[in-house]
Amino acid sequence: MNPYTIILGLFVIASLFATIWGWVIISKGRKTLAWPNVTGVVEESTPTSEADDFLPHILFSYSVSGEVYRRTLDFPLGMTPTPEFTASYMARFPVGKSVQGYYDPKNIYSATLEPGPIKGDWLVFTLGFCSTIFGIVFLFFGN
Repeated sequence: MNPYTIILGLFVIASLFATIWGWVIISKGRKTLAWPNVTGVVEESTPTSEADDFLPHILFSYSVSGEVYRRTLDFPLGMTPTPEFTASYMARFPVGKSVQGYYDPKNIYSATLEPGPIKGDWLVFTLGFCSTIFGIVFLFFGN
């Protein structure tokens, strides 16, 4: 077997995994669009979090069926925000502000202030899909 074929085959397999992973990320984001909404309140809003000095820490509380829940706003892993990004979140979510939250009816502890896929979520899927097509084309027609 030709080493070129082996390398391209592995490339196609890795690209397929990236495509599937990207689709899963997008699907999870789209599910949040169907979650019930609830009014909540921002309890903490600081420019840095314990996990990352560059990401803001925003803690909000919300009430479902008379019980109060608290959740921090999650950001995508590997994100490298700018100071302007942090400042925009600090301005959008000051302490005491009433906010519209969305919670998972199957897991009330899971909630967000920003439902839907994030812009960058499409990047993983798109790169994986394009790489898969590229690899297949060169694998079968690249003699």
